[in-house]
Amino acid sequence: MQPITTITEKKIYPLFILNAVLLVAGQLLLVREQFLELLVWQIVLHLIFIVLWKNKEQLGMKDIIVAAAVFRLLTAFTMPTLSDDVFRFIWDGQLIVKGENPMLTTPDNYLAAMPPIAGNYVYAMKLHGLINHPQFYTCYPPLMQGAFWLSAFLGGSSITASIIIIKLFISIVDVIGIIFLYKLLKKNNLNQKLIILYALNPIIIIEGAGNAHFEVVQAAFIFISLYYLHVKKMTTAAICWGLAIVTKLVPLMLLPLIVRWLGWKKGIIFSVISVFVAAISFLPFVSSNSLQGFGKSLNLYFQNFEFNGSIYYIAREIGWSIKGYNYISFIGPFLMSLFLGCYAILFFTKKTLTFNSFASASAIVFSLYYLFATTVHPWYFINLIPFAILAGKKYPFVWLAAAFLSYQAYSNHPFHEKMWVIAIEYAIPLFFIGYHLVKKYPHLAIRLRIHDTAT
Repeated sequence: MQPITTITEKKIYPLFILNAVLLVAGQLLLVREQFLELLVWQIVLHLIFIVLWKNKEQLGMKDIIVAAAVFRLLTAFTMPTLSDDVFRFIWDGQLIVKGENPMLTTPDNYLAAMPPIAGNYVYAMKLHGLINHPQFYTCYPPLMQGAFWLSAFLGGSSITASIIIIKLFISIVDVIGIIFLYKLLKKNNLNQKLIILYALNPIIIIEGAGNAHFEVVQAAFIFISLYYLHVKKMTTAAICWGLAIVTKLVPLMLLPLIVRWLGWKKGIIFSVISVFVAAISFLPFVSSNSLQGFGKSLNLYFQNFEFNGSIYYIAREIGWSIKGYNYISFIGPFLMSLFLGCYAILFFTKKTLTFNSFASASAIVFSLYYLFATTVHPWYFINLIPFAILAGKKYPFVWLAAAFLSYQAYSNHPFHEKMWVIAIEYAIPLFFIGYHLVKKYPHLAIRLRIHDTAT
């Protein structure tokens, strides 16, 4: 008798069609306040994903890449359902089209200084009303700003058109990244079907093509960079890593590990080129005021914003008991200092790294970073997935799926997080890690023996 996850080859393609329909239907019909419906939607999509993974031998590489592209392009033509970040993207793009620097002012201040008789005042008012936190400066790096400019330049004053352009840009770059992931797996003699774990992962499709988050663009540049490192084109690889940095900044954290992997000479050259590319990209936006505003927005993630934290929420409760108020201004930087301390230990204990151990260490660094962070949105965990695939780590996929539970907070009126939901969200990957550690190292488990007694 065949397992229920085993299906015939003829049923693979109808399953692709069902997956595409569900992806689009969920984006069209559901909003983030409908948590129970969204949860059922995600469970069904993940069941399909598991079935596709279990039947990977029946899937050709062309099937996987074409399906991944179709899923993303279809989803790109829907409106975001789980995030409103895209409206800030459009706002920044509109300012750039007008020749203005979006890092110099906040949407609130810009609108306040705008004369009501201006031709685009009504449009600006409408867009401003859709932005979350319009009182803060933008915190989006140059490559993202370039995509925002493109959306405003081609989309004009149509919010819908601008959203679709941004999502199409993300989707196309994402597909290019998938192709390079395939080439990278092939170059390293790894199972090429591992591409399914990224290409057909429902969370990656929804958060990237669906909700316009640029983590998938960053991942694409990382795949491209690592591939060119393997074909001995270090300058091209470093440029691509620099582009990853000016997409989401966090790849900067991995440069010390690259030095350990490539060696001091090559690693430093790689790092210098990457940072130079990033610095050049910032030049069009650089001024003392713009850098100050950009820095203030980044600082918010450590000293003001809080969402879906783990260790931070425990520390926050301790702070409340000691100080009588939320001591985030101290706790946030303190936890980041602890993260840097853990990173330093990892760096100095790993004298040399192979490609596999570099990928593994990178996944660990990102994991530690998000464990100590004050703000952890579900799509942040996409950053772990490229390295999880290359290092053969399973827990990031469980963590990525479990992070969807954090959306439960949006179904509460007013918005608030339920700590028991967050506890379950983090307990799932921790249980998974513990189970596999015990399975791999059975001598670590404490075995209790129950002896029968004579009666």
